[in-house]
Amino acid sequence: MKKRFLLYFCLLITYFGLQAATPPIGSEPSKVLYVDKTRPSAFKTIQAAIDASSQFKSAIILIGPGLYQEKLYITRNNLSLVGSSLSDTRIEYAQLRNNWREQHDSDWGAAVINIAGSDINIVNLTVTNNYGRLHNTHDHQFAIRGFENATRIILHQCDISADGADTLSLWNKDNGLYYHSYCSFTGATDMVCPRGTALIEHSTFFNLKQTATLWHDGERDPEQKLVVANSTFDGVKNFWLGRHHYDAQFYLFNNQFSKNLADKAIFKKTYKDASRNRNNYYGDRYYFYANQSPMDFPWLATNITQAQHTQFTEPSLEQWVFKNNWQPSKVLSELQQEIQNQQFKSKPFTL
Repeated sequence: MKKRFLLYFCLLITYFGLQAATPPIGSEPSKVLYVDKTRPSAFKTIQAAIDASSQFKSAIILIGPGLYQEKLYITRNNLSLVGSSLSDTRIEYAQLRNNWREQHDSDWGAAVINIAGSDINIVNLTVTNNYGRLHNTHDHQFAIRGFENATRIILHQCDISADGADTLSLWNKDNGLYYHSYCSFTGATDMVCPRGTALIEHSTFFNLKQTATLWHDGERDPEQKLVVANSTFDGVKNFWLGRHHYDAQFYLFNNQFSKNLADKAIFKKTYKDASRNRNNYYGDRYYFYANQSPMDFPWLATNITQAQHTQFTEPSLEQWVFKNNWQPSKVLSELQQEIQNQQFKSKPFTL
């Protein structure tokens, strides 16, 4: 009996010891991989590091200075790509969407960065599709394309540019959530065109053509919205602010618009062929607060009350936009903490 008790006691001690030594799911630190063309032990391409990260639940890829002329394919979740700074770490590739689709059935591969995973963070990087400047066209050319199931995508301190339409295309209609801060965006028609819900803060937009800068698809849920705050808009003379083909919801708070902005309000695109037009279930939803422009356009004037704006922004704009279901600022803070102890020089995050 005594021996049996001792055996039972030892088993209990072993069991609880193992429980204490095994971290709960999700608490393991991310695996850190390095990409550096000058470091012998590092990966030489970003895609090679992404492929090697597949065995880890969460991974951070630190990318050293240099020009990386490659396409990226992200099919995993929980991945962070962090460069040294947007001026030092650049990803560049020339690809026209129409050329790609001539030999492929889908857009998978038509962008510089192709994303089919969730919880993806891209920080301190420049991403450029330079097809247009090489071939003198403003046709569709993605810098970043997110696919149907990709959600919770963060861009922070990035320069995202293309020489044509649909520069940043994150297209998860059902439940896409996106956060972009301290970024610059350059492109042409519908250059920033999220499907789902997006918050963009402290960023700059430059439109290369007399077409829409912003585009939104919020057809699947009346709560889906595109919110741009504390940002600046510029472009060629008479560039447009925005448009949509599907139901959409635009909020613009405390932004600066240049004198080149056209006197053209956000609008729903319709066609003479009525069969091509989408239903407008929720009506026109374009909301403005405290924006500044040298041009006194009536449609750009504040059309919500201060009380409504306070409701949206307190305790934070982020909480209102994502309904407390996602905290991208917390994600960025935790990511910065994880890389602080690495032997890697990265521009500090502005949080």
